[in-house]
Amino acid sequence: HMDSQPKGGRFDGILGVMGALEVLRTINENKIETEWPIVIVDWTNEEGSRFAPAMVGSGVWAGALDRDWVYNRTDINGKRFVDELERIGYKGTVLAEKRPVHAYYEYHIEQGPVLEQQGKIIGAPKGILCLHWYDIYLEGEANQVGPTPMEGRHDALCTASEMILKVNELPARMGGNMVSTVGEIQNYPNSRNIIPDKVHFTVDIRSWDDDLALKAWEVVKKDFEEIAQRRGCPIRIEETWRVEHSPFDQKLVQKVLDTADELGYPALHMVSGAGHDASYMNQIAPTSMIFVPSIGGRSHVEVENTKWEDCEAGANVLLHTILQSAMEV
Repeated sequence: HMDSQPKGGRFDGILGVMGALEVLRTINENKIETEWPIVIVDWTNEEGSRFAPAMVGSGVWAGALDRDWVYNRTDINGKRFVDELERIGYKGTVLAEKRPVHAYYEYHIEQGPVLEQQGKIIGAPKGILCLHWYDIYLEGEANQVGPTPMEGRHDALCTASEMILKVNELPARMGGNMVSTVGEIQNYPNSRNIIPDKVHFTVDIRSWDDDLALKAWEVVKKDFEEIAQRRGCPIRIEETWRVEHSPFDQKLVQKVLDTADELGYPALHMVSGAGHDASYMNQIAPTSMIFVPSIGGRSHVEVENTKWEDCEAGANVLLHTILQSAMEV
């Protein structure tokens, strides 16, 4: 994918598209004929930063998401996804529907610190964590801040703040391997001398254990309802998106590890904490990913960076794994 975050970097997603393009150029320059055709895909709206949820291009193509539901998703200004695609000329005419795929490889930066910390160049994730997204809407009562006593206020932002801390405490409370985050918030009317009367914020829960993630949501949802009632701020919850954890094809994962070893690149069998289009492709075809290190573990920020020699290493592994799969009869 080539879409990004509000202050994203130049490697997330883009490296995978450019690396795949370099692979095809290399194959063509060397006049290599394969048994299977090789196709590069640049998925639409993988990030979901403007139009939630994420990975809608691959989700629609794989049949996991309804196209018209995706088309009608809106941003915070009420603009529809389909209208914006048409405006920039990106809607296209080819039907987004799945067809047989022999193997799917996705090349990506790790977006975390593990490979760099362990001195590895190639990561071969065994799969991707489950991803659960929720949108929370609170209604308070606006008023002038000076004359309004603290007692009896219905402050939507204070209500949201208490809920956000509950989200931050959630992994420790559940005692399992999971993460939970509030990454987006809108406060209305957003004036320094008006008590906020509306707040919208998001909740992101991820784990390798789908049941743990669902139980965690039920726990924090109960907290939200109690806080909302106590503070007199009605709550509306939208369960926006859920994708189960995705264990990749073991043979393809092993192919990545073996290829890295043959090319002399130290590799690590790991887990992907970030979401990728490979989650949906994994539902319809044998799937694997190839990771290269993120310097300092930084991603979704402008300082996101990866060494060029590591980019080359990842592209080399991609080339050889694709050729192996494409030559299979």
